[in-house]
Amino acid sequence: LIVESDDWGAGPPEQAQQLERIAATLDVFADRDGHKPVMTLGLVLGVADGPRILAHGLRNYYRRSLEDRELSSVLAAIRHGQARGVFGLQLHGGEHYWPPALLAAARNDPRVASWLAGSAFARNEELPTPLQSRWIDASELPSKPLVADELTAAVRTEAEDFRRILGREPTVAVPPTFVWNAAVEAAWSEAGVQFVVTPGRRYEARDANGRLCAGGVSLANGDRGVGRLTYLVRDIYFEPALGHVAEHALQALVSKTRTGRPALLETHRANFVVGKQFADISVRELERLLGLTLEKYPDVAFLSTEELGSRLRGQDPGLIEHNLAARLHVWLRRLWQIGRVRKLGYATGAVALGWLCYAVTRPAVPAGLRR
Repeated sequence: LIVESDDWGAGPPEQAQQLERIAATLDVFADRDGHKPVMTLGLVLGVADGPRILAHGLRNYYRRSLEDRELSSVLAAIRHGQARGVFGLQLHGGEHYWPPALLAAARNDPRVASWLAGSAFARNEELPTPLQSRWIDASELPSKPLVADELTAAVRTEAEDFRRILGREPTVAVPPTFVWNAAVEAAWSEAGVQFVVTPGRRYEARDANGRLCAGGVSLANGDRGVGRLTYLVRDIYFEPALGHVAEHALQALVSKTRTGRPALLETHRANFVVGKQFADISVRELERLLGLTLEKYPDVAFLSTEELGSRLRGQDPGLIEHNLAARLHVWLRRLWQIGRVRKLGYATGAVALGWLCYAVTRPAVPAGLRR
C-alpha cells in the first residue's frame, strides 16, 4: 500500500503545518517489518510570481521557487518527513503548467489573469484544468505539442533543480494531469528518472473540449518505457474532501490484493490545505484507512514507490510470486474482472475449464491472496 499525493512544494506557505500533521499521522503506524506507511509527495519546484508578471505586462515569466525564504518552513517539513521515512519525494514538475502557455492564456482569459493577480503563492489547482498539463501547450484547444528542444531543456533544468534543492536524484516522475509523450520520456531517462507513475495509460494531448487524448496501449506495473524507464500504475482515488472515505480505499486494496497487484492511492494537496474542515476530514480518513488496513491485512507491506519499482525490476522473490500454480490462480482472477472475457467464457463454455483450473490451483495461493 502506497499513498501518492501530488501538487506539494512551491505554493502557499501554510502547507508546512499540514505536512507536519500528515507526517505525525503516518509515523504512528508500521507494518510487520517495522516500515512506516509512505505518502509520496509529487513536488512542484516553482510557481508563477503573478504580481511581478502582471507588472511587466505579461511579457515575461517570473517565478517563486521552493527555495524562497518564505517557503523555508515548507521545505523543512518536506525534509523532516523524508528523514522520518514517511515521505517519498517525486518530481512532479518545475511548474504545474508550461510557462509560455500560461502567459499566452493570461492575455486572453480573465480567469488566468485573475489567478496571477490573486497571490504571490497561488494554488496551481485553481487554474483551468487543461492549462495544468505541463508537457503540452494548452493555451488554446485543442492543445499543441511542445518544441522538442525546449521540452528537453525544461526537463534537464527541473531535474537539476530537484537535485540541488532536495539533495537526491529525481528517481520517480509523475507527469502533471498524466499528459506526456515519448519525447518527455527520453528527456526524463537522460536526466536520471527511472520510474514513471501512470494511470494505466499515457495521455498525449487535450482535444477541443479539453478532454484527455490517450496515445498507445494500456500500461501495467513493470512495463518498460523509453530508455531505462519503468511504469507503475496508480488508479485508486482517495480524495477525502470529495467524499472518498477510508472504506472506499480499503475496498480497492482488497481488490488489488485478490489480483496480486500493489495498491497505489491517488490524493492531492487540495484535500489538506483548502479549509480547516476539509483538512481535518482528510487527515482523519487517512488515519482510519491505515488502521483498517492493518486490522484486515496485518501482513501488509508499506513501501515507497521507488522501492516498489526497484523490486519489480529485480523480480524480488519477496514481492513477486514465482510459483506457477499461484500465478495461474491470480491470473484467472484478473481475467474474471474483464467483462468481455466473462461474456466470451460463458458463450464458448470455456468458463467451466476456467473454474476447474481455478479450483485446482487454489491451495498454492498464499494466505494473503486468498482473503
